[in-house]
Amino acid sequence: SGMEEVSEALESIASFEKEVAGIEAELEGILQIPLKELSARLSPLESAKLHASLAFAVNSLFFMYLKTKGVDTKGHAIKQEIDRVKKYIKKIDQAEKGVQEEKGPKRRVDSKAAGRMIMAGVKRKF
Repeated sequence: SGMEEVSEALESIASFEKEVAGIEAELEGILQIPLKELSARLSPLESAKLHASLAFAVNSLFFMYLKTKGVDTKGHAIKQEIDRVKKYIKKIDQAEKGVQEEKGPKRRVDSKAAGRMIMAGVKRKF
């Protein structure tokens, strides 16, 4: 019925406004500092996370804008761009895990075993 559709539309609008407000709140602190200055304060990994997060936020906002304009986003390039950014976020997460593993307990090198392996390799070549 007409009233149900209006009610659903109002709920969707309220939900959308809440999401946008949440994104604005998240970005507010970041956007007060010039990006170049903020990046300079961060490690390369943190800087990559920041840039990827900002790219995701901008693309998500554009996606939401398109939806509000009634654009069919199924085949739109914005979907591909969001997927591309998600891949970079996964790569950054993998790099972060690698850094955390490097900071973990140091692995001992069995120097005797390493010496045997090197000598075996040298003997095979000569």
